Amino acid sequence: MTSVQRLLSFLLCAALTGCASSGSATHEGSKSLLVTLHDFKSGTRFELASESHTDRVKYYSDARGDASRKVVSDEFMSALVGELERQGLGAHAQAGRAPSIAPGGVISWGLEFEDGETSTHWLIGKGSAPADWKEFQYCRDMFLELYNATTSFQAVKNPSGKQLFDDKKPAAADGKHP
Repeated sequence: MTSVQRLLSFLLCAALTGCASSGSATHEGSKSLLVTLHDFKSGTRFELASESHTDRVKYYSDARGDASRKVVSDEFMSALVGELERQGLGAHAQAGRAPSIAPGGVISWGLEFEDGETSTHWLIGKGSAPADWKEFQYCRDMFLELYNATTSFQAVKNPSGKQLFDDKKPAAADGKHP
């Protein structure tokens, strides 16, 4: 069984188990969820939205500036957020949105959770304890497994033609090239 198959099996089991459980403390009962992973070193962002948050057909039908958002079912999103909370989100989450740019490389990664009108975030960086890094890395990897396994048919605005496929890496959030 591949890692993607294991992840999808886990998420399906978690979704089914979640229906029978009391739910998570932070996002209990919510279906309108958006989870964003920020890589502050490269300036890259990845988004997973539940279908209740973002209408899949409507969203993918319009050309966008980037293809960073992918839409998953409410059940998969609920299972993902529940597992993230079990793995450390609850202990590390802070109220409010994550910063869009990290100051001076102090913050390396961030997970942001939007639940309707409420936002929380979890940041990790140079001053974080090794145990916190380990918890965050597990959550980041789980998020990316689902992100990479999710198909997206996003049309991207491309007024410059072939430049979109140029091998040049984008500048990091601090303006430096990786």
